[in-house]
Amino acid sequence: MYSRTNIDFNDPPPWLNMLRNDLNLQGVGLGLANVPRGKGYTFMHSHGEQEEVYIVLSGSGIIRIEDEDIDLRPGDFVRVAPQAKRALKASDESDLLVIIAGAPVTENYPKNPKSSSLIDDGIPDWDNLPPWCEGNEKIIEINRKLRAQREKLKTDS
Repeated sequence: MYSRTNIDFNDPPPWLNMLRNDLNLQGVGLGLANVPRGKGYTFMHSHGEQEEVYIVLSGSGIIRIEDEDIDLRPGDFVRVAPQAKRALKASDESDLLVIIAGAPVTENYPKNPKSSSLIDDGIPDWDNLPPWCEGNEKIIEINRKLRAQREKLKTDS
């Protein structure tokens, strides 16, 4: 039902670490880039279909997208279109630690064009609260409103 791995962010392995096998991933590409200070990818790359999101955890550097250098700092999320050529480089002052996420494109999603989620196939069970929320009337009311909003979206589409 789940897979788990652990990477010590205080001492991560260098360069690019793909997590597909560690997590038995089937539908999402996920990697961790730990680029040593002053170093960078030795080539640009793009994708045929997959967009990528770069999530900066620590350090600073740049991401080169086509002919543009974009400064990176912790908390940055950068979405890159599939066809755009890209590469990472750490600043001279610090390593750059980045999560890279991507997924295959599918014609079937989102099912609702107003969805905030790309893959909007989640099925909420509004009445089955996790143990830390059981009996919390505020949470029960929030879920009631969320259920009503979702039902409205279904009828509007």
